[in-house]
Amino acid sequence: LKFGSKEGAISYPTESTSVIPQRSVAVQRRNTSELLQRSIAVTAMATPPAGAASPVALGERQPLLSPDQKLGATPTSLLDDEWDSTHYDITKMTSWAVFGMVTGCAWDNYSLWRCTGCAILLSCTVAVIIVFIPHSSLVAPEKVEKMGTFLNVFVGLLLGFFLSSSMNRWYRCVSAFLELLDAVRSMQMQMTALGVTQERTNMLSRYGLLSAWLLHLSLNMEANEGIPDESEEAHGSSAKTKRLWQSLEAKRPGLVLPKEKELLMQHDESYALLWTWVASLIGRMAQNGEIPPMPSPTYGRILNIVQLAYGSIRDVRALHLIKAPFIYVHTLAILVHVNNILNAIGFGLVLGIAVLQVIGDGTVHTKSTWANVCCSLFMQFCFSMVAPLLYLALLEVSVCVAQPFTYQDAKIPAFKFLKGLEGDLKNAAELGDNPPYWDKPCFKTK
Repeated sequence: LKFGSKEGAISYPTESTSVIPQRSVAVQRRNTSELLQRSIAVTAMATPPAGAASPVALGERQPLLSPDQKLGATPTSLLDDEWDSTHYDITKMTSWAVFGMVTGCAWDNYSLWRCTGCAILLSCTVAVIIVFIPHSSLVAPEKVEKMGTFLNVFVGLLLGFFLSSSMNRWYRCVSAFLELLDAVRSMQMQMTALGVTQERTNMLSRYGLLSAWLLHLSLNMEANEGIPDESEEAHGSSAKTKRLWQSLEAKRPGLVLPKEKELLMQHDESYALLWTWVASLIGRMAQNGEIPPMPSPTYGRILNIVQLAYGSIRDVRALHLIKAPFIYVHTLAILVHVNNILNAIGFGLVLGIAVLQVIGDGTVHTKSTWANVCCSLFMQFCFSMVAPLLYLALLEVSVCVAQPFTYQDAKIPAFKFLKGLEGDLKNAAELGDNPPYWDKPCFKTK
């Protein structure tokens, strides 16, 4: 936690904090004393006396967002340079302006154009070979044109099914992630309606927000960079877990207390285990009389929110880990690439035969002959080169959409959702603490 001019205020890291002005010795001693007193208040006294606030509750008095952390003033270091695949002008899709939308589209892909370049090179190689083979001009071009078109319909049908299942998978993953965020909002709403203290409400909201952040960062975790995940540290946390918490401290500092971090780092799926703490805290609050007792319907409704959040985490994790069967995706990819190769060979044969018809016999051709040759080459180019290019693009789109947390072009804008959640929690807390014409509710009688 970073303590500034305001008690417990959380501040994001900015470039302006790199230069620290010189302070007097008295000011440094006073700040050191205050920091020591705050550390003692958080870590000491495991069982506080009756009527006194718990040390953890003192840490919950800090706001989720400080006044300088408005949604419109988000530091650039937290934007992650994420490409928002859902933010675009859909009205341009019905006009020719769609050809100018290059960023984030299927054509902005190196592997797609590399495969197309290999197909063109193969066609040119086949054409050169046909030119030097004797009596190649006797082959009828109409028969060669049919060689590369018999797989087009079959491949197109399979790609349609795969793209449909990938889109359904993407929508289900987004819905499950949004259900987790809605569960955090619903929990805060229930606590506000029951008049729970601000410390308890902030703790529940912080746990829910921490769970969503950990889930987002774990799903977007980069490669191991040569560090094996099986390497255990002295405190029992793996290298992947350490990188996860380092990423959390860099992107969302001050969200977890030191003791909580020490306990959570011992487990890999801490984002799901956090809701175990939430359920335990709800049970303790029911026993203390802060919320309705356990046999009441209200208590069951609150636990349903916890179960909904936990189930949504499992759904998102399952959709991310469980991919389509390898035998299906591999066979489909092989069919697409074989279709591309056969069409490239077919276009190369037609191109070589056309070159032999034009320059092979040494006769002077009329304008109609040139027109027929050019028309035949253009039609064969569309069938043998453009159509396979479209199939490769559909395969690329299907694979990207099937993994919404892996590929940048189809990644879920989770960071935008998380910032919206923090803003909603902050606004709801302010309105709940300041009702216009009535007093705040309070279930527990004083």
